[in-house]
Amino acid sequence: MVSSADGEPPMNHLINALNSGKRRGYDEIRTSESTQYLYQYAIKKEKDAYITYFMKIEESKLDVFEDYAEEVMTTFTELRDALQYLRRVGAEIEKLGPIKGTLPF
Repeated sequence: MVSSADGEPPMNHLINALNSGKRRGYDEIRTSESTQYLYQYAIKKEKDAYITYFMKIEESKLDVFEDYAEEVMTTFTELRDALQYLRRVGAEIEKLGPIKGTLPF
């Protein structure tokens, strides 16, 4: 089992961060069919719900974000379901960490 820097298992670290009101996420550039896309994934806990954020946009279209970005915010009652959704849209759960830069929500 992999541990975080403080020795805590990664999933426990994520759960504790979400339960303390922190947001977790990451972004990355991926190439698909010779086109580069920016992907962004995030999750937060609000009251008894988990809110996920997914965004995908062709990197060359960032200047017209409103017209081309695919953005989805979804609410789940169970963390398991929220993480399963993020995996389904391409997120690697172990990459979720403190969000640097602009918060998606």
